Amino acid sequence: MTRRGPLRVAIVGAGLMGRWHARAAERAGGIVAVVIDADDARGARLAAKYGARHTRSIADISGRPADSGVDVVHICTPLETHASLARTAIDVGAHALVEKPLTSTVSETSALLQHAEARGVLLCPVHQFLFQRGVRQVLAARTAIGPVLHVDAVACSAGGGDDGDAARDRIAADILPHPLSLFTAVLDQPVAGFSWSVQRTSAGELRASAAAGNATVSLLVSMSGRPTANSLRVIAARGTAHADLFHGFAVVERGNVSRVRKITHPFAFAGAMLGAASENLARRALARETAYPGLSSLVAAFYAAARGEAPPPISPAQTLDVAQARDAVLAR
Repeated sequence: MTRRGPLRVAIVGAGLMGRWHARAAERAGGIVAVVIDADDARGARLAAKYGARHTRSIADISGRPADSGVDVVHICTPLETHASLARTAIDVGAHALVEKPLTSTVSETSALLQHAEARGVLLCPVHQFLFQRGVRQVLAARTAIGPVLHVDAVACSAGGGDDGDAARDRIAADILPHPLSLFTAVLDQPVAGFSWSVQRTSAGELRASAAAGNATVSLLVSMSGRPTANSLRVIAARGTAHADLFHGFAVVERGNVSRVRKITHPFAFAGAMLGAASENLARRALARETAYPGLSSLVAAFYAAARGEAPPPISPAQTLDVAQARDAVLAR
């Protein structure tokens, strides 16, 4: 049972993402009560910042009733730990917000979702791109520019540069939930049943495409492509929407056709991008959101659901759909 006052939060993993989750938790009105990390120095530093208790293991909160322990557990640790940590959080009656991918396989994800339902708690992956202002703008523009014909996502990451082929492949696989969750949002349909065509030219390089009714989807994940980028493009019959996922803004172009427009398009598009980027920078500066746009909004929505004030920001069906699609792409 969730307490009436501010939600009490445990952050599992005091690294980069743990620090950002703690910040988002506080901004959403939560109280960071516990920081869990096996690295004493790192865990203690983050705990001290929020006046929290530091412990080395999530097992230390086991056996505490939910009304005297924590309400929400943020899991910000490596993928291979997600399933066991999430299960422990669920066992103690806490809602769990888990960095993507939620688990390594769809079978693990399905089992955890069933366990969470049985225990009456929420389990949600961190698909924060869905909660960016720019992506919301793209979704809102679909009626005006539609019908949607093609959806393209590109992610060029600097991760795993010197860690070998296996690390580059692993990071590419970890990125997959982001474009897949965006596809299902843009198309308003599940993506698990798509027949994926996948090409892998070298370690960390993955391209996948599929037909989606009258539309197509395509994703590119690259560990070597430069400059680094993270973008979404929605091409429709009456216009095209471009979202910069690194920075959280978007530009929507109308589809008017003329000789003058063809000549002026590069300048008009560059001006629109500059204006949107400048407005976004000012907005994020005022909000002190220097990285991971969308995360704070997702955390706030998850907390509202945990308090029973709103539906889950990402439903169990959507979570399972993305996990199934990720497994299908990786199996090709």
